[in-house]
Amino acid sequence: MIPAKKVLNTLNEHWGVLELLFKRFKMADFSLKDVQNIIKMKNPNWSSERIYKETNRLLNQEIIIPLAKSSQLEINRAVADFASFLLQEEHLGLAEEITVLVKDLQRLGERLAQAGDEGDHSELRRFSRIMDERVRKIVKLYHHNESAIMNLVEQAKSDQGSLSLQKRYRAVIEAFDEYIEPMLEMVDIHGPFQACFTTIEHQISEQIAQIEQLGRGAQDKRMLEQLRTRILDMHLIGRESLGKSADMLMPLREELRRNTLITRQAAKVLGLIRKNGVDRMLAPVQPHFVSDIQRFSLGQQRHMVAYMASLSEFEHEEYQLPDQQDVPAYQSPNIPDYSDVRKSFKGSGKKRTALLGFLSEQYPALEADEMLFLYQKLISDPELDIAQDEQQQTMQIANTRIRLYPFSAADKQTDNHN
Repeated sequence: MIPAKKVLNTLNEHWGVLELLFKRFKMADFSLKDVQNIIKMKNPNWSSERIYKETNRLLNQEIIIPLAKSSQLEINRAVADFASFLLQEEHLGLAEEITVLVKDLQRLGERLAQAGDEGDHSELRRFSRIMDERVRKIVKLYHHNESAIMNLVEQAKSDQGSLSLQKRYRAVIEAFDEYIEPMLEMVDIHGPFQACFTTIEHQISEQIAQIEQLGRGAQDKRMLEQLRTRILDMHLIGRESLGKSADMLMPLREELRRNTLITRQAAKVLGLIRKNGVDRMLAPVQPHFVSDIQRFSLGQQRHMVAYMASLSEFEHEEYQLPDQQDVPAYQSPNIPDYSDVRKSFKGSGKKRTALLGFLSEQYPALEADEMLFLYQKLISDPELDIAQDEQQQTMQIANTRIRLYPFSAADKQTDNHN
């Protein structure tokens, strides 16, 4: 067995080589020559003999190992996992992994409750330790997935001129579809995820209450209290981690959506240009600064200065505001004052008068809407005795034909006097 201290010293000395191997080849295989070239690049003053010796050192300590039935090499899986943790190069897991662990946690909670009801304290402590391990693993998955999403975002934002935005953001869309959306459904407040944690918390709380009633097993009680606190904290960590991950992915997803929409519109415009020609498509929307004579002739310096001056002060005709003198003067409506109309109606001397007929005779110059405004005011006047005809009539008011059940009115004071 290789001593751990010896392996750690080698990792410390050749960390730069291993980091470059890990970033360049990820989980792919590489050759012995690749290792020697990287060692030479990191230590340009070393001789070929020493490079060969250090390469064998990495092989002998199983930091890099040969593939089965091949001359190719790969990084030891344990070393690769350790490097992934240090370099924050975690790969995004699936929501199903956390779902399986949560279901297992629910099963263990039922076994823990059964052991507590039977008074088997050894089984109670054993299931508490197993549940604690599951909780730690779930929290670890949350942190790893959050780091993996951060790496995906950074990689998508990096400048890769040879790749299109769709290809660079493909991993982002897959991460959203395969992890974020299933996790959002799982942690819904009315979903099975929340119900599972509520059940486990209730089971642990019952066991703590039972221990308190018996008055013994203080150590078991402390273990269960820590487990309950860790489970509640795990639930909070999961919701916060999921929120951060969604906040990192949503802007990129929205950017890709806008880019796709713009690309489709641009493709549509280019298709129309290919079909109808550039001049026919763009001429109606192009601003006109010059005349046809200037377009086909060579201008002098003063012509260019005048052209640039007109260009800098250009305003499209559609957005030009009118001058003050072009604005027509304000004309007040022709509606007479209602008090004058009321006095005229009192002076009409008729027992009962058709209101529209009265208005047409007194104010023939009014428009239809103005006359109807006065008609409404007269109908609503509390000092008038209003009556409505039972038959519908068609009337002509200021070049407008209307159909209505006309009102007639009489002055209440006149009726009382009579």
